[in-house]
Amino acid sequence: MVKKEITKKKFEFLEHEFNYLEKEGVISQQEKVRMLGSYDVKGNLSFITILLSIGALLLGLGILTFVASNWIYLSKAVKFLLIIACLIGVNFAGVKWQARFPKTSRSLHYAGILIFGAGIFLIEQMFNISINFNSSFLLWAIGTVSIGYYLKDVFILIFTAFLLFIYINGSIFVDETSYPLAILVFLPALYILLKKFDYPKYLTFFINALAINTIALFLMESVPKLEFENSNTIVLSILFLLGILLAYIPVRTKLQNITHIQGHMLHGITALFLTFDYSIWFPLAYFVFLLYLILKGSLTSIVIICALIFRYYIDSFDFLPKSLTFIIGGIMLIGFGFFFENRRKKGGELNE
Repeated sequence: MVKKEITKKKFEFLEHEFNYLEKEGVISQQEKVRMLGSYDVKGNLSFITILLSIGALLLGLGILTFVASNWIYLSKAVKFLLIIACLIGVNFAGVKWQARFPKTSRSLHYAGILIFGAGIFLIEQMFNISINFNSSFLLWAIGTVSIGYYLKDVFILIFTAFLLFIYINGSIFVDETSYPLAILVFLPALYILLKKFDYPKYLTFFINALAINTIALFLMESVPKLEFENSNTIVLSILFLLGILLAYIPVRTKLQNITHIQGHMLHGITALFLTFDYSIWFPLAYFVFLLYLILKGSLTSIVIICALIFRYYIDSFDFLPKSLTFIIGGIMLIGFGFFFENRRKKGGELNE
């Protein structure tokens, strides 16, 4: 049986309850120990971990600034060997100490990732390799994702997603002639890793955001080429529908909450922009839709309604007194609060 990972707080709660059941004679001590043995406590960010992470950051930056400040005085061979030596040195030390000092070992690998990334840029400069900066971030991401998989480290994979954000957005905005196809390889690979890592919350959020970003940029790149009159409205409308789809698409239980919230955020943000393009029927219909979601227990929809009110508050500034806007908004929010409190008393569930 695979042990389930839970937080320290949950483990302490279970331990307290099992102690109570043992005391009442419901379970034996052996059963209590066996049941507690079914769980592993997740490693929280300890003081040592934070200290070592900051140390890794400073070490990486220190080596890089030292090399950069003396770069012009070094020969190409020395420069290259220096980068390779630093890269191999910290990673070798990380592997060597992995069993005895796992946290220190991990911090050395973090420093290795920083040196690897900076080494790419320095080598490009040294050999006058002319490539777009976004391609350098792609190379950095390729190396980083390999280390993240080897170490089973969620934070390294989140950093990989961050590098890919720069890669794909840079590819679009530096006037690249072709779409950054590498992202189409990376995204499925990241979702496979996400499954292997049992869908950690923050990693799921960043990979989903990267996928949404990829689709949005693809639409922004391709729709104007079709020469429609209102290409921006078409892009926003497609993303709006995508948001609604994400809010209701059936996915794995661990993915569900984050994916659905991101769906609501996407259709909420795009709907705000679409209110400038469509006539009044769109915001009215959308407002009714949000009320329906609230009746279903969606808390995110309240935030979207507040944003919608604020958007029209700006437009109505000249002819509507501020106080009246605040009163209307306040009455609506109190009404929602009363509705949810009443619903909770009756045993209803809230979403998100």
